[in-house]
Amino acid sequence: MILAISSLDAWLTFVGTLHPAVLHFPIALGIVAAIVELWGAVRRDAGPSSFALTAVWFAAIVAVVTATSGWFNAEFLNRSLSLNLFLHRWIGIAAAVLLMALAISGSIIRARPKTSLSGAWRMVLLATAGALGFTGHLGGSMVYGDGYITDALWTAIDQTEKSQRDAAANAAKVQLGIAQTPQIATEVSSTAVSETAAPTPAPTPAVLSAGGKATVDFGKQIVPILSANCYECHGNGKSKGGVRLDDWKWMTTERKGEWAVKPGDPAASLLLRNIELPVSDDSAMPPDGDRVSPADVALIREWIVQGASAGNGISPGAVSDNRWTLPERSLTPDELTRIQAQTLAMAKFGVTVQPLAQGSSNYEANASLAAPPIGDAQVDKLVSLADFLVVLNLANSAISDLVGSIIVQFQSLRVIRLDHTQAGDQVAAQLAGMPKLESINFVATKLTDSGLASLTKLKSLRRLYIWSSQTTPEGSKQFRLARPDVQLIDGQE
Repeated sequence: MILAISSLDAWLTFVGTLHPAVLHFPIALGIVAAIVELWGAVRRDAGPSSFALTAVWFAAIVAVVTATSGWFNAEFLNRSLSLNLFLHRWIGIAAAVLLMALAISGSIIRARPKTSLSGAWRMVLLATAGALGFTGHLGGSMVYGDGYITDALWTAIDQTEKSQRDAAANAAKVQLGIAQTPQIATEVSSTAVSETAAPTPAPTPAVLSAGGKATVDFGKQIVPILSANCYECHGNGKSKGGVRLDDWKWMTTERKGEWAVKPGDPAASLLLRNIELPVSDDSAMPPDGDRVSPADVALIREWIVQGASAGNGISPGAVSDNRWTLPERSLTPDELTRIQAQTLAMAKFGVTVQPLAQGSSNYEANASLAAPPIGDAQVDKLVSLADFLVVLNLANSAISDLVGSIIVQFQSLRVIRLDHTQAGDQVAAQLAGMPKLESINFVATKLTDSGLASLTKLKSLRRLYIWSSQTTPEGSKQFRLARPDVQLIDGQE
């Protein structure tokens, strides 16, 4: 049953949806006003300029609207009060109050240009502009992950310094007459094979590493582990904490003196260190749900010891590099009200419904962390959002193999996760008729070769995860013959 909401709640929800549309105005106007007044101070102008004062007045008015809409937006999206949200909320409110005080006091100062308060007014304006910028940074971190701006900044600085060092080294070699040997590219961006490229052959199972152990296959053995345990926060384009694990190059590159994966050195690899921490440790990964199994941890360790090579497999970077082009549109007030109402209703079951990005008309629903796990009846309640959902995560839920008749109503879906559920051949047969579905996760499910064969009919399919399911190597072989264009990850050597 859809949650009934009062007309007042509906209007407050609408006010909350205005937050992404208005939040940039006070930030931009406040910073521009501060820059103008800083220049005025250099020129020793007597008081606030008319331009700066006008900008502050507009910024103050819009900042009040922004702070109000942001409060209701967080409440109706049922966001937990994280440190980022707490700071974003209260620094934003403080900035709105300061802007209003600056607007009023600036008008008084401008009417009395000989007052000695102009310098103090400018100092407060500069501090307020800094607070506005920091508030925007916190907002970006909540939407795109911690370090969204700062990581890109430090990466740019690091790359600039590296380029300068390389240029200096090459210039020195030229002066000394040392011949330069062409560098062989070691980055594996080429492993992020495009969907139109011919499939690469799988490595021979008999290949042994230098230590005498069978070579760990990155695409077949490591990617399924990352997909099942890490991609919720660090994959599919997400980078919580500034960490990406859906890009081989990102994982195996040093950043700020640390490595997510340091080839050949397990002790220096943050990925391995964090998944081995006890659950009581704040840095333990994954933070919620089941821990990575000892066997999988050992496999990741062996892969790193062997050099953390991408081999000939498809890099998980293909998951984020080949992003869909999703149509966007403006949602009507009725649609927004319906989405907000259903978001509140599903939150009671532990299901998160949120847009893919701020202001997007495309949504994802995540039931993987629901406690207790949801079943078919709760999935049916999401059907009212079928026009908006493009990602549906039912991992770890208590759904049955009968849920396929419900899922087929989500005709806009591009990605669905069914891993660690009772889903099997009946669901696969239903999914085979969906028009836009590109990625399916059947890891640790009841899928057999029969269901795998039915998925060969799904023309839009690009990636299929079947690791630890009930399929066989022969079934995987037949699927690859029928659909060489699909990246099949089965964990088999």
